[in-house]
Amino acid sequence: MKLIIAEKPSLGRTIASALGNGRKGNGCIISDDWTVTWAFGHMYEQAMPDSYLTDNVPTTQKGTKIWRLEDLPIIPQRWILNPRDDAKQQLNIITGLLKNATEVTHAGDPDREGQLLIDEILLEMGWNGTTQRVWLQDLTQNGIRKAFKQIRPNHDYRGLYQAAVSRSRCDWLLGMNVTRAFTLCYQKAGGDGVISVGRVQTPTLNLIVERDRQIESFVPHPYYIIKAQFDHEAGTITTQWVPPEDDSDPDGHCLKRAVAEQVCAKVQGQTGTIRNSSRKNKREVAPLPFSLSALQTVANARWGYGAQQVLDAAQKLYEEHKLTTYPRTDCGYLASGQHADAKNILKAIGEANPQLVKETDVSRKSKAFNDSKVTAHTGIIATAKRPDISKLSPIERNLYGLIARHYVAQFLPDHEYQAVQVEIECCKEKFTGKGKKTLIVGWKNVLPPQKKEADDLPLVNIADTAMCKSVELTDKKTKPLSRFTEGTLINAMAGIARYVENPKAKSVLRESAGIGTEATRASIIETLKQRNYVQLKGKIILSTEHGRLFIDSVPGRIKDPAVTAWWEQQMSEIAEENADATIFLEKMTGWMCKLVASATPEQFRAAAKANPKKQRANGGNNLPTPKMIKLAKSIAKDRNLKLPRGYTKSFDITRKFLDKQLA
Repeated sequence: MKLIIAEKPSLGRTIASALGNGRKGNGCIISDDWTVTWAFGHMYEQAMPDSYLTDNVPTTQKGTKIWRLEDLPIIPQRWILNPRDDAKQQLNIITGLLKNATEVTHAGDPDREGQLLIDEILLEMGWNGTTQRVWLQDLTQNGIRKAFKQIRPNHDYRGLYQAAVSRSRCDWLLGMNVTRAFTLCYQKAGGDGVISVGRVQTPTLNLIVERDRQIESFVPHPYYIIKAQFDHEAGTITTQWVPPEDDSDPDGHCLKRAVAEQVCAKVQGQTGTIRNSSRKNKREVAPLPFSLSALQTVANARWGYGAQQVLDAAQKLYEEHKLTTYPRTDCGYLASGQHADAKNILKAIGEANPQLVKETDVSRKSKAFNDSKVTAHTGIIATAKRPDISKLSPIERNLYGLIARHYVAQFLPDHEYQAVQVEIECCKEKFTGKGKKTLIVGWKNVLPPQKKEADDLPLVNIADTAMCKSVELTDKKTKPLSRFTEGTLINAMAGIARYVENPKAKSVLRESAGIGTEATRASIIETLKQRNYVQLKGKIILSTEHGRLFIDSVPGRIKDPAVTAWWEQQMSEIAEENADATIFLEKMTGWMCKLVASATPEQFRAAAKANPKKQRANGGNNLPTPKMIKLAKSIAKDRNLKLPRGYTKSFDITRKFLDKQLA
């Protein structure tokens, strides 16, 4: 019997449907030629440090071993994986199926984690038989059948497994050891609670702290702009003065009010000459369907939704309503094979909003359909299921509409326009006017711009004259960068290369798509909130004093995204089998040991003094806050975990669960 193991139930059912003629079994789908079963994401989890500590370590009243500096660093000689409680039943099913299997097909997602997820099941169960690997990027039925014809030995992907397991172990070493060392030193300095350190969490907090401090230390400088209107026989031309280099800063701002006043007085009522005029036809293609980060960014800007809110709602649209595709994707592109589904998807969207699809051309194939750009998952799009809008919550309705419109846009014409520019010289001063004339609205019929676009300018010829009928001098001040919102922070995490100066690290981070993953960035932000490192003020994220003092307390490399770049570079080389995973782990272990050995209570003295008690928003009644409960529920559902008994009634139980899951 050929056994196919998919990464998740939905993928297993999709594979079985493509292969055809299967019947439902217990945790599987069976045919005469194959059996498809599935995991629920990672079925195993790394053992906690207690599993590696000796039995003579004292325990707490709850039976867990106490944290002690003398036990650090904890470096496993043999790594232990434990089956998740909620995965044991399915693991038993897989074990039984393996006993009768003659061959296994690994159908994990086509990336490092997908490789690890199925490989660790086979390794833990001692499977030594033939294993093939199917690389599924196009999840249409034709795409799946084509992938099964191109199947390869699983051993060809050994590098991906080594890279993923190296990442997992290094995260564990850093998170468990450095968090414990820093927390114990912090507590010795008089603090209370946990100092949580993470490869992604800490650089993300540092981004927020640095941005807040830049804004607070920013000194605004005045500058001056002049808007002038010129009368031409064909109409009015609105322009802006271009200061000469001698009177402007590097950004082209005039810094001297007296100079600007002189220009106003000089050109008022004078006749200028058209020195340049251009009309260039341009086209703008439709924006891609959404990745999760892009969806979170747009939804936060438009409606103020938090990153976790968007992820939760997108997950419901996918799992419960089955109206959209898999949401945890870092890709906006679609597989070429998905184009065949366009007719049915547009029909479903049109049943909810006929006007939306009225001008679509199903034969049109936008740049979004590009196999070479597809990663482990494709962009988020609507499905062919007819939507019942009345059953959707307001956020689900808004997100579905946004996702549907971006899909519809792929089947509408490009937006075509003329970019218009006029340059006028008046009294030896230069003025420029810019406009836009729409030729074909195209996809902007369904995705109109949020801001008003420039108006068209009258047709003029070089050497024409125009009289300056009015000038307006406006005082301005330079502004600092904007504070982060959840949307712009998600965007910054995905594009972290912008915040790194080292050219090599910048290049690596561009290729690795930033820090964190589409599935984890929202939970990282929630972790920072829950640990009182940041707080929300409306849509704005602000670092707390606790968060700033924590950043000031930790060594620079822990909070530097360039370290993540180095990790990603090593992972890529290991995946391509150009680097040794064992050597990488030894280097990381050595770095971790130095961090643990160098930790002292003194470095946390200021942080402990500023935050001497647990941060409980409910006045110390030992109940978890509503946000903690909501986060715990979200994590439990996301990771298929059972919530601990009493989590709604005990701050300590909920906090312990969150600390373990978010470490």
